[in-house]
Amino acid sequence: MSRPSQMIYSSSNHSPLACLFLGLIGLLFVSSCTTDEPPESYVARVGDHYLRQEQLDRRLQGLAPSLDSSQARQQVIDQWVTRTLLLWEAQRLNLENDPDVRRELEKQRRSTLVTAMTNRLHEATDVSPTEDEIRSYFEQHREQFRLREPYVRIRFLSTTQLDSAQTVRTTLQSMSPAARDTAWTGIVQRFAADTARAHTLSEKFMPAGRLPSLLPYSADQVAALQPGELGPIVEARERYHLIELVERVPKGTEPRLAWVREEIQRRLRIENRKQMYAREVQRLRNRARADNILETPDRP
Repeated sequence: MSRPSQMIYSSSNHSPLACLFLGLIGLLFVSSCTTDEPPESYVARVGDHYLRQEQLDRRLQGLAPSLDSSQARQQVIDQWVTRTLLLWEAQRLNLENDPDVRRELEKQRRSTLVTAMTNRLHEATDVSPTEDEIRSYFEQHREQFRLREPYVRIRFLSTTQLDSAQTVRTTLQSMSPAARDTAWTGIVQRFAADTARAHTLSEKFMPAGRLPSLLPYSADQVAALQPGELGPIVEARERYHLIELVERVPKGTEPRLAWVREEIQRRLRIENRKQMYAREVQRLRNRARADNILETPDRP
């Protein structure tokens, strides 16, 4: 009997069969659990693979908040079932013993080990830059940080009850901007479903273009708001959301250090990692040559 894989082979360097099986193996480890004893509760099962509620919740957290929650939930479950059925069938056909698949699995194993070693090196030197380093970098690169898009400061709050969102909106509308600043902490504590997020979003400026990925408001809705204006109440993912534009800073403005602090920290961490990586690789080369396990005959 001919092997099932013969129907899928191609002339490429990495056969579709091998790529399919590697993708399915990855799915097994990140999206399901296999156990002799079934979990107490689960939302889907294929053979001895189970999709648990907490795994489904993690998948749903990565989706846009504007998606219908019940529809998104069903789509995630259907995708998991489809791919796990393919994995289950691949295992039944013993495709992991196909030569192409075995070669690709070995490449994947080596790549995973290299990545794990690289990550460990990064973690070992992932030290936060000092305040002096941050300020020095900001002064040296001040012109690079001129705003390439408008920055905004907002107030944002989500509640589980529509009447609570309406109360917050009416309360804010009746206040002056200065009074809103004073009252906001108390409003968040009383009405917000996620107090930490409401406080965090209200405490700093951020690129206006970033908001649609964080909140259930479109770029056009954000752009239409004037400072001090409240947006409409939006329902998404079983919550009611309210936004106020506090301040908008135009494109081309020289930023304050606080606005770009996170970006500077990110850049300095990357520079430190690159320097550390280069030093460690050179150390490994020197040790390998000393131990006579490294040869590069074609290089001087």
